[in-house]
Amino acid sequence: MQETDSPVNHDEPSHVFYRSPGQSLPVVVRGEGIELWDATGHRVIDLASGISTTASIGQGRSSVAEAMATQAKQLAFIHNSWVTNPRQEELAARYAALAPSDTNRVMFTSGGSEANELSLRIARQYHLAKGHPQKWKVVSLSPSYHGATMGALAMTGRWEIHGDYAPYLFGGARVSPPVRFRGPFRDLDPKEAAARSAMMLADVIEAEGPDSVAVFIAEPVSPSWGMEVADAGYWAQVREICDRYDVLFIADEVVSGAGRCGSFLAMEHFGVTADLSNLGKGLTGGYAPLAATLVSDRVAETIQSAGRGVAAVHTYSGNPISCAVGLEVLDIVESEGLYDRSRDRGKFAMKALSDAIGDHPNVGDVRGLGLLIGIEYVASKDTREPLDASFDVSRRLWDAMWARGYLLRTLHHGSALVGDATNFVPALTIEEHDLVDASAALRDSLDEVFGY
Repeated sequence: MQETDSPVNHDEPSHVFYRSPGQSLPVVVRGEGIELWDATGHRVIDLASGISTTASIGQGRSSVAEAMATQAKQLAFIHNSWVTNPRQEELAARYAALAPSDTNRVMFTSGGSEANELSLRIARQYHLAKGHPQKWKVVSLSPSYHGATMGALAMTGRWEIHGDYAPYLFGGARVSPPVRFRGPFRDLDPKEAAARSAMMLADVIEAEGPDSVAVFIAEPVSPSWGMEVADAGYWAQVREICDRYDVLFIADEVVSGAGRCGSFLAMEHFGVTADLSNLGKGLTGGYAPLAATLVSDRVAETIQSAGRGVAAVHTYSGNPISCAVGLEVLDIVESEGLYDRSRDRGKFAMKALSDAIGDHPNVGDVRGLGLLIGIEYVASKDTREPLDASFDVSRRLWDAMWARGYLLRTLHHGSALVGDATNFVPALTIEEHDLVDASAALRDSLDEVFGY
């Protein structure tokens, strides 16, 4: 291993205000491919892609660093309110070519929360352009997650995340996703669950008043659902309902897009096109902050024809360095066939995990799409009762896997539909033998945590 000096004095308290103040965290100092080393020399395999699918092509890519340095020397920053730059134009064209044929406009931001809020502003301009200023309400799913800024939190359907900030958030209506592991749709036929969940969406729009509802936002495959995959018919019905009531459909693809599910957009698997699609995280493989909102021609042309626009743009929207990184990462994804690889590795990972842990008494389900896989834990396989929060399986499993040389993230959900679930989302470049070894380590860790 290459020696790397850590700038952190471990004898002194940290001046960082951590998410949980007072935490003592490992200091990661180097990464290469899917491997990370902390300041003590401990090596781990990253099964979380940094966090939630971000480090999608592995660490230490010299061509990405070179693209970043070249652009920094040429043009580091220019604000795009009055000018544009070649990297922004080129990347927007590349994404438009990958998007559905009726989606040809792209607007950039720094991250997924910003992209989801931007799509809300675009939707507002669309309804104003059509002469419907009363259409402003948002319908989202519960559970769901759309980001950490106030607007994104307001659209998020997870009380344990947004509850503390409720006084600052605009109100929104929530409906249940077609989750069939537990809850009102438990064990229903996928098509029946899809139909009932979609009917709930129509009912909520009617209850709120169709003339007041502006958007419906949802994640195609969501960590907040524990990665359960809805029947394609659900999304077709969502599309029809949104069209019926002139409600824009926003697909939050921040986690599921950019090849994670085996295609540029996860919605491609379901044959449905959203009005606005938001991508982030894996777009730059974690090398630079970047997110993108794909705008359908219908929405863009309606706003343009009315002489309206989206004046409030972020400082780093279309930043040339981030866009240069995005271009290089897209070149890598396409030249190495990582969309196909994600599909293939996802199938392999599902089998490896099912073989290793499927019979474990506390593993309720293994599910997902591509390399976006969720593993839900239960107190009982028969009842599917979730684990009590006091058991703290997320912390205990993190520690057990870290000790075995793996970084793996498990989330505790305060939802009646989803309990504790691991996000198994390694880089798209992971090898099959690493997936087999990781599955075995997870089995050993589960046995340790649950006392078998």
